Amino acid sequence: MPMDTKGLAEQNEQAGRRAAYEHLLTLWTSGVRDYHTMLSDYLTANSIFVAVIGLLVSRESLALPFTILIVLLCIFGLLLSLQMAIVLGRFSGQNALWEWQMRGIEQTPEWGGQKLLTGLHQLHESRQPIEDQRNDPPVFEPNWAFRQHRQWWAHRAVSFPWFFGSVYCLFLLWAAIQLVRQLTGGPR
Repeated sequence: MPMDTKGLAEQNEQAGRRAAYEHLLTLWTSGVRDYHTMLSDYLTANSIFVAVIGLLVSRESLALPFTILIVLLCIFGLLLSLQMAIVLGRFSGQNALWEWQMRGIEQTPEWGGQKLLTGLHQLHESRQPIEDQRNDPPVFEPNWAFRQHRQWWAHRAVSFPWFFGSVYCLFLLWAAIQLVRQLTGGPR
């Protein structure tokens, strides 16, 4: 009887591990989807802000209220870029945590399923090929994008906020110069 109890406990543990893995996989895939949705939304919002500012800047004669509007739009754009970095960084970190937890489950000796996240981690972090003799070809080599994965400029949660923040800073500098010229009566 004690053997049956031990075997039942192991089966329950394996079933619990499989259920936890499935829940984490659902969270991870929805987190990746949400990350890309948020990225798309932020890119759209920032593009609209930059387009409006650019349209205002392209006016031949810029009145004081429009210059002030450009300054305000640039400040809001900088705040939007900061928010973009925070939100995308949070989603990225959250997804990395779930991926890390799933890799931990995949590394247990009792795990009998595919090691999807372990293989992905192997491609991303150690840039090692994945081997599976059941597939054709049996070796999946990491491409250029996998090799660049950890570069700061390849992280959209970092590079896009920096890009838009830089654009807003340049517009803000231009608007500040225009504002000083308008208020002091200097040449435009």
